[in-house]
Amino acid sequence: MLNDMRYRIQFQKKKPAGRLPVDGKDSWQTVIECWAKAEGLKGREYYAAAAIQKEKTVEFTIRHREDIDEHMRIIFHEKAYEIESILPNYSRRHFITIKANVVS
Repeated sequence: MLNDMRYRIQFQKKKPAGRLPVDGKDSWQTVIECWAKAEGLKGREYYAAAAIQKEKTVEFTIRHREDIDEHMRIIFHEKAYEIESILPNYSRRHFITIKANVVS
């Protein structure tokens, strides 16, 4: 499994804007950077996602971490991905699988 983790991804957390209107919009701050395995959906999952226009879903597998939540986003190949779900990998306990959609 570790040999398949060849992509560097970043987890970002939303950093709220200041109180003044000059501060502008909320920005994103990178809080975690790690190696991951990235796969597109295959077979039945792909067709189910295409039916609801979520065919740009990617599954990321990383080493288990407790500090990741659904309010973060992932940067992969200079594209932002919104985290849909974080699932434990029952076949390999030391890993988690994250399903994420491309942010348009």
